[in-house]
Amino acid sequence: MGATETVDLFVELINDDRREKAVELFAENAVLGISVPGSDERTNLRGRDRVGGWFVRAGDGFRIYTNDSRNMGGSYVADVTIMRPGAQPMHVEANFRVENGEIVSLFLTPS
Repeated sequence: MGATETVDLFVELINDDRREKAVELFAENAVLGISVPGSDERTNLRGRDRVGGWFVRAGDGFRIYTNDSRNMGGSYVADVTIMRPGAQPMHVEANFRVENGEIVSLFLTPS
C-alpha cells in the first residue's frame, strides 16, 4: 500500500471513530511532531503507543479532513482541518512519511 492509500485509510478510520484500528497503521517506532502555534516549540512523541495515544485520547467527535494534498513518493503532504467538539477547527499542514504501508512519521504544523 502506497502513501496515498495508507493516509486515506488512516483518515477514514479516524473519522469512523475506529481510532485504535487507525493507530495500527503506525510503525512500531513512529514519530509524531506537533508544532505549537505562534511558537518555535514542538512536541515530539515516539513509538506507536505514545503516538497512537494522542489520537485515541482526542475524544468523541475528533475528525480530520484532508483539503489539498500532494503525494511525493514516500511522503504525503496535505493541508488538513482538525476538528474537536468544543474547540475551534485547526488548520495544519500534515507531513506523513510512509514506508511499506506503515506511517513512520507525521509532523503537524499550523498553517
